Amino acid sequence: MNTNSDNKNGVATAMNSCGDKAPAVKKPELVVGAGDMEKLKVAAHFGADSIYCGASDFSLRAKGRNFSRDELAYAADYLHKLGRKIYITVNAIMHEDRLDDLDDYLLFLDSINADAVIFSDMAVLSAARRLGIKPRLHLSTQASAANSRAIEFYRANGVARVNLARECSLAEIEKFPRFADISLEAFIHGAMCVSYSGRCLLSNFLAARGANDGACAQACRWKYHIVEEKRPGEYMPVAEDFEGRGAYIFNSRDLMALELLPRLYNAGITAFKIEGRIKGPHYVGLVTLAYRKAFDAFYDALLGGREFKPAPEIYDMLNSISNRGYITGFYLDRAGASSHNYESSDYIKTYRLVGVVKSRLAADEFLISVKNNITAGRTYEFVTNEGIFPAEISMMKTPDGEIKPKAVNPNEVIISLASQTNIAPGESDLIRERNCD
Repeated sequence: MNTNSDNKNGVATAMNSCGDKAPAVKKPELVVGAGDMEKLKVAAHFGADSIYCGASDFSLRAKGRNFSRDELAYAADYLHKLGRKIYITVNAIMHEDRLDDLDDYLLFLDSINADAVIFSDMAVLSAARRLGIKPRLHLSTQASAANSRAIEFYRANGVARVNLARECSLAEIEKFPRFADISLEAFIHGAMCVSYSGRCLLSNFLAARGANDGACAQACRWKYHIVEEKRPGEYMPVAEDFEGRGAYIFNSRDLMALELLPRLYNAGITAFKIEGRIKGPHYVGLVTLAYRKAFDAFYDALLGGREFKPAPEIYDMLNSISNRGYITGFYLDRAGASSHNYESSDYIKTYRLVGVVKSRLAADEFLISVKNNITAGRTYEFVTNEGIFPAEISMMKTPDGEIKPKAVNPNEVIISLASQTNIAPGESDLIRERNCD
């Protein structure tokens, strides 16, 4: 079978042995979250097809820095010039006091040519249809759509994409009928919720921070002991072999469904989402780069009729970002004992980010934003689209020209690389070092 993958929309046409066109092969879409402008640029630089972000008033990431309206307008223009899409989250529960501003906000998103509005509350769907806004409507995972009848209901009401409940199993998804005019999206990487996504009341009860309002304190990650009602102050470990350290009984490991990509795609999932709008640039950059390489390899395998097997370097990248240990979520089975880390809620942090490249000033000079201590004369790893390369920073100076042997966060400095270095990092490339703490 011959193929032609030059289509700008990421759809390859194929010719069968009779010269007729076979069904198109659609390239899977990589959807990455970004909590601020720097992370948005990092995600775009490392290969996200579309980026989702939002403002704190209507978003389920109120803890994140989020975007102002001016920044959202700039971000939409920035991504469109790159040929990428921007999806704006309006996925908080719309209490009555939010309704007065909802219409105005949706009209604003329409005015900046947002590609889609991600929602969970039917009030947003109702307002968007009444206003006739141009952005497509994407259903958030917060709505917990877990069956074909729910998908059909949203399709009939003008929704263009459904992000399935994270609690769906792969076997369930494979039973869904194929929908011609609505796309299905699923999470492939990121943190897992101890409850149905966004329905947990633990944070609200213990910290007065509601998950449905985007202010989750992640109380499921805290350390817990058992206290018997008539023995106040007498704390008992949940399991006797934890030496009195308590147990993190709700602490789920993180989702990594990379190996399930072929089955998810064959089941009708065409868009794959990365969770992590409150994660840092190192996480955003490496997870985007890893899945970009994986998706490209998978697409090539599809076109060539070959089996897809992720390269070891992709696993190396995913293991190098902060994580709580990986599982396949609910895709293969119900969450069991191995799905949680009962001993600690600490992230596994193999590397730490020390800088983000802002611009190239000269052949051997680069302006960087400092994220952790950087020392001149040391070798660091530079993460680029071409790969990860070691390079020595031979000299640092302030933008005013003052030589600095060390730079600390927050700061901007100009660096020079050693003369034998053959790389030239560009805007949004990352500089990191192995975490020795």
